Amino acid sequence: MQIEIPINVKLIMDTLQTEGYQAFIYGACIRDTLLGLKPIKWDITTNALPSDIVALFDDHQGFSAIPAIRDYSTVSLIYQGESYNVSTFRTGTEHRFSNDIAEEVRQNDFTMNTLAYNDQAGLVDLLNGVNDIENKLIKCARDPAHSIKEDTVRILRAIRFESQFGFTMDDELIEAIRSFNDPEAFKNSEKVSNELTQILLTDRPSLAIRRMLELGLLEQIIPELIPAIGFDTHSSFHDKDVFEHTLVVLDHCKPNLTLRLAALFHDIDKPGCLTIDEFGEGHCYGHAVGGSKTAREVLTRLNFDSKTISAVCVLIREHMNSYENVTELSIKRLIRRVGPSNVDNLFELQLADIKGSELSGRDVARITSVRNRCWEVISRKEPLTTHDLDISGYDLMPLYPTGKEIGEALEYLLDKVVENPTLNKKEHLLALLKTR
Repeated sequence: MQIEIPINVKLIMDTLQTEGYQAFIYGACIRDTLLGLKPIKWDITTNALPSDIVALFDDHQGFSAIPAIRDYSTVSLIYQGESYNVSTFRTGTEHRFSNDIAEEVRQNDFTMNTLAYNDQAGLVDLLNGVNDIENKLIKCARDPAHSIKEDTVRILRAIRFESQFGFTMDDELIEAIRSFNDPEAFKNSEKVSNELTQILLTDRPSLAIRRMLELGLLEQIIPELIPAIGFDTHSSFHDKDVFEHTLVVLDHCKPNLTLRLAALFHDIDKPGCLTIDEFGEGHCYGHAVGGSKTAREVLTRLNFDSKTISAVCVLIREHMNSYENVTELSIKRLIRRVGPSNVDNLFELQLADIKGSELSGRDVARITSVRNRCWEVISRKEPLTTHDLDISGYDLMPLYPTGKEIGEALEYLLDKVVENPTLNKKEHLLALLKTR
């Protein structure tokens, strides 16, 4: 077979081969090509040492070469605004390199990712990767238990591939995953948060969450979700337990990370705050606030960035907002609390929440109306954040000794400007501070 290689990737391979080195594209780009998908990136592997790659490309032909900080074998080549990873053949022993492509492909996670190709050698398939792709089988390139111990994140990656491609793990891999039990391995890891992100952005993330539960991983990674399984809120407005409702809401949300994280955690605190009234009706008062706090703890532990965590938590905290007695000022305050760039996610979450229960009594028309009013206010480009004020923290430095006090002053001014946008002029704002 012949694979059409992008021109810039071909240039890198030709440059290496002209200097006497081997060069192959490998891994995910070949797998995706065989699946009829457009590769997201094209990785290159070679027997040239990282130092040779840098010497050959840096400041030559318009390339810049940057050795990877966390991967001793990889150099990133920047060319025409794009980044290409070039890795040296590995042996499996750290900082030991190989001259043989056969050793390199065996270092990959799954057989479907061990394929290599160049125009001269054709397709290199030493571990029957093509056959496993055709059979939709996820199989480790080496002993599964050793492979998982070497890189725990491979468990999540296998689950993602099942959900993303409709593949199935082979029995040996499943058994190795069931035998693995080390919750600490999933904490404070950028690789874990990256895999969870990709899982949540698949077409039906509920499939992966169910698989995590089935294989005993959910209780290791997000044990806070376990009490929701089978939990009956005794509410006449719900037709599912909390966990099943959560998964339906999750699948109904568009593939936006902030939105889907909020969907995953929006009802997480319900098992902890259920009360039953005299008529036998269940209530989970305060679960939105409690869920926001729990989500912050979980996402911090899983190493998500602070901006994403804050955006997720405010959606959870606001998702039960019923928008009663809506005024122009309350609309502005809602946008201010949630954020102009995040407020549409709130309405998406609420609408998905309604779809998660056929018995929901919430008013879709009201949510849609408030959403339209928010769009109208945002379109007027009135001040809604401290960045919109005609004054900055630098202007307030002579007036306040600490950053905290400056932040409080800006919030005070924003309150005034939200109520009366005509006050958003520097001289008016300074005058307001004098009378504060």
